[in-house]
Amino acid sequence: MTRQLMEILQSLFRDRKLLLVRFVVTSLGRAITSMAVIFFMREFLASAIAEPTRFTAWSTEIIGPKAALWLSAGLMLVTYLAGALFYFDNHVIVQRIIKVIELGVMERVIRHLLKLSVPFADTQSHGDIIQTVRTDVTQLRIVVQATSRMVLEGAVVVGLAMVAIYVSPGLAAWSLLILPVVSLPIIYVSQRLRLRSYKVRKTGYVLFDMVLEILRGMRIIKAYQGEAMQTHKGLEKGHAFFDELIDVAHLQALARVGMESVAGLSIVAVVLVGGFQVMDGSLDWPSLLAFVMAIRVMHTPLNLMHQQYLEIHTYHASLARIIDFLQTEPVIQERNDAQEMRFPPQEIHFENVGFSYGSTNVLKGITFSVRAGETIGIVGPSGAGKSTLLNLIVRLYDPSSGTVRFDEHNLRQLRLADIYGQVAIVAQEPFLFSTTIRENILCGRPSASEEELEQAAIAAHIHDEIVRFPDGYETLVGVGGRGLSRGQAQRINVARAFIKNAPILLLDEATSSLDTVTEAYMQDAIDHLLESRTSFVVAHRLSTVRQANRLIVLEHGECVGYGSHEELLRDCPLYCRLWRTQLGASEKDPLLDRS
Repeated sequence: MTRQLMEILQSLFRDRKLLLVRFVVTSLGRAITSMAVIFFMREFLASAIAEPTRFTAWSTEIIGPKAALWLSAGLMLVTYLAGALFYFDNHVIVQRIIKVIELGVMERVIRHLLKLSVPFADTQSHGDIIQTVRTDVTQLRIVVQATSRMVLEGAVVVGLAMVAIYVSPGLAAWSLLILPVVSLPIIYVSQRLRLRSYKVRKTGYVLFDMVLEILRGMRIIKAYQGEAMQTHKGLEKGHAFFDELIDVAHLQALARVGMESVAGLSIVAVVLVGGFQVMDGSLDWPSLLAFVMAIRVMHTPLNLMHQQYLEIHTYHASLARIIDFLQTEPVIQERNDAQEMRFPPQEIHFENVGFSYGSTNVLKGITFSVRAGETIGIVGPSGAGKSTLLNLIVRLYDPSSGTVRFDEHNLRQLRLADIYGQVAIVAQEPFLFSTTIRENILCGRPSASEEELEQAAIAAHIHDEIVRFPDGYETLVGVGGRGLSRGQAQRINVARAFIKNAPILLLDEATSSLDTVTEAYMQDAIDHLLESRTSFVVAHRLSTVRQANRLIVLEHGECVGYGSHEELLRDCPLYCRLWRTQLGASEKDPLLDRS
């Protein structure tokens, strides 16, 4: 994981090396000023009790004893101020570094999410994905900040240790040998925190999933009075999440107790040993006081380093998830030698195609061919594999067996962008982005002119309704068409397909769940959309695809009929049964009577 993280950081700071240099300079400056403060304090105390060191002897000789005292105090003040300025600048630089990393990683995560295949979105927990994009990337800020603080405080610790060794190597040996013991409880707790971080993250995204489920199922929850049950489930998941957070807090508190205890032990050892050295004359009082202050001051950055180290392990799961996510390979891969598709296919072939979700067979042995400009209806009972067949036509999924071809080319041999560029889709659930109606339509072809935009809306029978809105085409709509009727949202989807003007059209029960009047508008728009295109139409109502060139009848993933409406009424018992059921007992069909 460290190698992958370093590769990301190198790419982010390739053109921002000055930020890193400035961070290093301010960290070293802070460390040097911390050393200087202790040094000048020792000189001040030596001047005050007339036990001159080299520096105080030199300054006293030149400017006198009182002036030398003021000089040491002034230099202490200057180094304090310089240290504060270095700290301020370091803090500002760290925030800029965090911004670069956070935005850079978020961009990579979003771009990578959009590169991943449809199977990934269909099989992954949406709560987990949201947590990766939002929470994990945000918690990366905490990890980066903790790491930068460790570097800064580590530089200060090294500086103070050097001062302690300079003042009294003997005492330094006693105190600095004890300090590594402080790390023992930290190492123990950090490993437990790392394991706990995965549990915190999992219970967190399970809670996300619960909220998403409530939002998607609000109507059903209300209709079936399921508020109490959903509240109980939510509280159970909430308890699990917050219990994990409490366990993390307990571990962090345990580590702090260990740090404080061992730190106190090191101070007591220094005072005892140093006191005896002063008594036997091997150490002077100013040096002992300066040494004790250096060790005492050193404990603050040491404690901060340990805390930041624990913080990094607390959010280890988020960091690991980001790396794991960015290393996730799309299920649908484009070959390195993928061929360019310059023209729309003249024929589309399915050759003994099968598809499975895990161990579940969805399609088996599907074989048919379609010529450019034909309309193919896809019918059958629910769960027969109709939508899956559409997904295979444009390589949103790859078949588990068999081959899908555009002319003589296996889809796996073609560039994905070229395949997707040939297709327009209108799904059963109308999907709109959280933006204006204009941008939702232009998503099909952003370079389209204003006239083309309006012509697409007119063809989809939605223009007149759009211009009646107060903001017209600038009206903001939400995901799924919030603020619009279902029929309006679906006709905007049809306008998007019109403006793309793709040669292949996929309609997945586009008129289902619409009222009779809206369906009539939609069907008229779709009839125009089908003209001169190779179209595949999944339909529940057989009357909407009766005029298709041919129909594919699916049952349990197998093709049980393929032909025109009349041919299927004569030769396909399932189609005949479906047609008879939908036609109604009160209506007559001469073909049925003959069959």
